[in-house]
Amino acid sequence: MSEDLDAFCPACEAKTQYLIDWKFAGLNDSIFNYSAAFFKCPSCGLVYIENISDEQLSIFYSDECNYSEKTHFNIISPKNIEKYNHYKNFIMSLDLFNVSITDVGCGRGGFLLWLKKNNWNANCFGVDIDLKSIPENDQNNGDNARNQFIFKEGTAVSLPFVSNTQEFLTYFHVLEHIRNVDAVLQEASRVLKADGYILIEVPDAEHYEDYPVGTAFWLSIREHVNHFSVCAISQALRRNGFSVIRINRGLLPTPEFEYPSLMILAKKSKGNDDLGNCKGQDIASYVKKSHKELINQVNFVLALHRKFSSITFWGCSAEIFSLLPLLDIKDFTLCDSNKLKQESNYQGIPIKDPKTVQITGALIIAPYLYADAIEIDARKLGWPNNAIFRLK
Repeated sequence: MSEDLDAFCPACEAKTQYLIDWKFAGLNDSIFNYSAAFFKCPSCGLVYIENISDEQLSIFYSDECNYSEKTHFNIISPKNIEKYNHYKNFIMSLDLFNVSITDVGCGRGGFLLWLKKNNWNANCFGVDIDLKSIPENDQNNGDNARNQFIFKEGTAVSLPFVSNTQEFLTYFHVLEHIRNVDAVLQEASRVLKADGYILIEVPDAEHYEDYPVGTAFWLSIREHVNHFSVCAISQALRRNGFSVIRINRGLLPTPEFEYPSLMILAKKSKGNDDLGNCKGQDIASYVKKSHKELINQVNFVLALHRKFSSITFWGCSAEIFSLLPLLDIKDFTLCDSNKLKQESNYQGIPIKDPKTVQITGALIIAPYLYADAIEIDARKLGWPNNAIFRLK
């Protein structure tokens, strides 16, 4: 049983404690059709999933992930551009002007492409495992070009660079996705020049509760396997030969909402970083509280199921994949506007096109972030106001 495991913190290596089992689900034979065992570290405050591997997660990114289609990652969105500008200003505030940047987990390459448009006078490289996302390289931008912008396939634990060649590595929303934190930081150390820099950004788990998006939102992102405290990342960096230079916390924008951001800049050199015996805040309590709120959401849906003749869920988003495994009902309909999802099923239940669903009973809008748009579409299709409900 999970409670009996001897487990150790991927950030600080202290012995960790079992926290809670969280039932996830996914479409078809998803790797997330399992019960995630969350553990907590009493020393640094990290909360993480113990019973998943990076090999399993790689299957998700190659077979299931649809980041390339989500408007959340739209590189020309004004909100994302605002965020890119924040990153640039933070880098420049550290007197790192026009330094060569390697963005690991670059996705669609939005940050680098924005730098290029804004006259960043240095080489920029983007690395990502998701070939569907990364942009094609400019054919006129050869290996010997000055101020080149080149995108490469690779992973955070196997970077496509010779040792001791990179000046500045950025990891925006990468480490929360990777179970083996040490492997990432050791690979970063390998490719960085002496006294090179690393900039890490993750969601600030110590401030999840201050900026809620919806019930259990932060824990329902199934591929987020680490929920970091400042202390956890700092300890991981220190153990792997880095010294922390600066910590930046605040709210950053996305096209749909603002999120609590934690950025840590470190240098490839051992030194005094005034960490002392740091201790993380209580992320674990928030996890348990979120699970209780999820149970309340389950009870809300069950009450609707008793009241209405039938139930339709619109939107196969992360939120619903924490809810469905807890519902002891099978007679419901699932629909989604995404054509690829319409070719899938959940435990044998097909995902339908919303236009083909019979308008009867209750309609439950699952996604928190796109609920307004879905409700407008539902009304256009003829769903009455008194039959439309939202997960909150």
